Amino acid sequence: MKNQIKSMLIVFLLFISITGCSSAKKSLDTNNNNSTNGNEISKTSVPTSPTPTILDSINENTETQIPSNNSGLEAYKAVLQNKTEFFSTDNNKKLCLNDFLTNKENYDTIFNVTHFTVLDMEDGKVVVLELSVGDQPEFYEILHYANDTVYGYLIVYRGLEQLKADGTFLYSSGAADNGIGKLKFESDTLETDILGYSKSNQSDDKLVILYSIHNQPVTKELFDAFVNEQLEKKDVIWHEFSQKNMEEIFGL
Repeated sequence: MKNQIKSMLIVFLLFISITGCSSAKKSLDTNNNNSTNGNEISKTSVPTSPTPTILDSINENTETQIPSNNSGLEAYKAVLQNKTEFFSTDNNKKLCLNDFLTNKENYDTIFNVTHFTVLDMEDGKVVVLELSVGDQPEFYEILHYANDTVYGYLIVYRGLEQLKADGTFLYSSGAADNGIGKLKFESDTLETDILGYSKSNQSDDKLVILYSIHNQPVTKELFDAFVNEQLEKKDVIWHEFSQKNMEEIFGL
């Protein structure tokens, strides 16, 4: 009898042990499944921001640079339409284009803008206006945008002949005194970079002509070849000064 009771007790303990292990395993499997489902939900319901790339940085930089580039074009357009003033270095003050053209006190004449062109220079676009007195071109007004201001520089017609797309040109102050220059801007100032020239000197009642290229003396033959190369460069495109052309060139 005692042996039967002992045997039944052992079987009962084994049953409890097996049932407990099975329940623990089932609970563990259930927790694992819930954990997996929870992870899947977080992946689909909580979007993550993509990691910024170098291309994104370039696009952001490009987008911040565009307004700066457009500011120059908008400023030129506003000046040409008499909607804002520019700083005339010749008058040493700000004034509207129309007031500049009709300033008889300074120039003893009235200018008409007949044509204009746009140059692509190293530091941005430059606008050149052809100013005529009557039917003849007499001057050029060069407009350059810098420091949030449009500056104007008045150049005599013979000081900016045969203007080329790269900003180079011919200038002349006499039959034997001429040269090749290039427009050069330093902030709010305009300089002429002399690339080559011929200069006459009177010595003992004899005319002596000196030739130079890049500040080095050369022969007449080399200088003439240098001038011919300059003449073969691409010319600027002159546009008739009209509202339609301004809209096409400066339309933003």
